[in-house]
Amino acid sequence: MSLSSNTRDKAKVEKAVQEVERQILAPLRHQRFTSFTDLNEAMRERLEKLNGRVMKSYGCSRRDLFEQVDQPALQPLPTQSFVFARWKSAKVNLDYHLEVDKHYYSVPYWFVRREVSVKISESLVEVFFDYRRIAVHPRSITPYRHTTLPEHMPPEHWAYKRQSKATFLAWAQQIGPQTHRQVTAIFAAKAHEEQAFRTLKGLQSLATRYGSQRLEDACRRANTFHLVGYRRLKAILKAQLDRPPQLVEVPQSPSAQHDNVRGADYYH
Repeated sequence: MSLSSNTRDKAKVEKAVQEVERQILAPLRHQRFTSFTDLNEAMRERLEKLNGRVMKSYGCSRRDLFEQVDQPALQPLPTQSFVFARWKSAKVNLDYHLEVDKHYYSVPYWFVRREVSVKISESLVEVFFDYRRIAVHPRSITPYRHTTLPEHMPPEHWAYKRQSKATFLAWAQQIGPQTHRQVTAIFAAKAHEEQAFRTLKGLQSLATRYGSQRLEDACRRANTFHLVGYRRLKAILKAQLDRPPQLVEVPQSPSAQHDNVRGADYYH
């Protein structure tokens, strides 16, 4: 746009402001209004007259000109109100997740190690690559947890996930019903099954170290008190709380010899 065009447009805008001042504000300057409702109504009446008056240079009114030129080019208003959001750049980790406020959100696995843009609003986390949205999640305020969509997982993770859960449950069933109940509770405590695998491998190491029967007894105690997890079981085994209490016979010490003590022979 040339400088002369800007100057012409500026002059038109200034002339329009002057028209509003002369035709609307000036005639109302001596009137007193007790509410904004009354003031707006008075201004609306004079605005209707101004927009309906025929302009000599155009041969039509401002309203007619608006309906002919501007109105056909108008687009509908957005269906949703504006939502405030902040943006950040992030690099997708090898586990196809990225971090937002200490929470981890998944993206399709083929974007691993790609630089993406993240839009963070009060209720959503949206991920964009090359101006295209590739993932959207409800925002979570829980730190150090994962929000993962199954369709974002690579095929090998799906196969590993299905096989591993079945393997862990079968192993737990061989140990005993209490261990199976504990393993089921560990899976239930995780949003995604693969997040429990490290804990369950720890349980297998406890079975190797302490034996299957002690692990089963430790799971029985943990299940009784609604305790779940590797650390709880390890503490029970280390403190030997899985074993039933044993009665210890305390030997009786002989009575001390003293002149004031009669002794057992006295009563014969």
